[in-house]
Amino acid sequence: MTLRRLLVLMWALVALHGLAQEPTPTAEPTPQPRPAPFLVLPLGAGGLELYFNGLTQGTMGLLRLASPNVTEAQAIFDGRAYPFFRPAGEDALYALVVARIDMPARAYPLQVLAALDDGTLQTQQTMIDVQAAGFLRLVFNVPSDRAYLINPEVERNEFARLGALTSRLNPLRQWDAGGFQLPMQSEMVSNFGQYRVLNNTVQTRHTGWDQRAATGTPVYAMARGVVNFAGMLDIRGNYVMLDHGWGIFSGYAHLSQMAVAPGQTVERGQLIGLSGNTGRSSGPHLHWEISVGGEWIDGFSLINGWLP
Repeated sequence: MTLRRLLVLMWALVALHGLAQEPTPTAEPTPQPRPAPFLVLPLGAGGLELYFNGLTQGTMGLLRLASPNVTEAQAIFDGRAYPFFRPAGEDALYALVVARIDMPARAYPLQVLAALDDGTLQTQQTMIDVQAAGFLRLVFNVPSDRAYLINPEVERNEFARLGALTSRLNPLRQWDAGGFQLPMQSEMVSNFGQYRVLNNTVQTRHTGWDQRAATGTPVYAMARGVVNFAGMLDIRGNYVMLDHGWGIFSGYAHLSQMAVAPGQTVERGQLIGLSGNTGRSSGPHLHWEISVGGEWIDGFSLINGWLP
């Protein structure tokens, strides 16, 4: 090993150790006031509140069931069942429903089934408009030494592995009053949902956002969570996934270094690694992504939306 390479390695290790002790500087998180719902429907002794007015492809919507006599409930949307969760100390229950990234634009029924404390079952239904997101198409060139990673079978295997990770449902809400924040402050260079044509042969979808980041840039946890995975994947390279509870997961890809381990609890703004160029990547950057209910969504719908 040359002296130059040894010095670079030593610098990276020192930076990783030092930064891991300091979260990114952010204001003290304060609870955001609950906004007014777009729609309230009678259910149980209270009401079913919808905090979204339709959905765009690749976004999520929040439901609140404010009925003290409801013991449990689930929402049925797009043929899938979404459970309601009750935060500690609250009478209300909450559920997150998702419009898939490839969900055809039209109106869909949303049904909520609620079990009451007297043993009876009540239901409520409304229609939800799903709108097209207008995703762009981008030609993306993978370097020749990594071209084997555009094999569709490699991608299918990786998505299957991620699907198994995001299928674990933690009923405990992990995030704190600050909610979710960006993993770093830098320019967005590639959008969620893009149709990508790789080396003019294979089409895929971009499941997250890319931010400009030189190798070694600190990457911070978007919210409090438990490390669900920290290791190497073919396409995402060095990858960290956090479980935030209620079916919400955040992923951080192409890292040069990882600063956390599976099972570890991390706080919002805590260093989880350094950006890099590992996996199916054409240059140093950070790819971050959000999964809700097993579906990839636009992370900004989570960052900018209200959460209990």
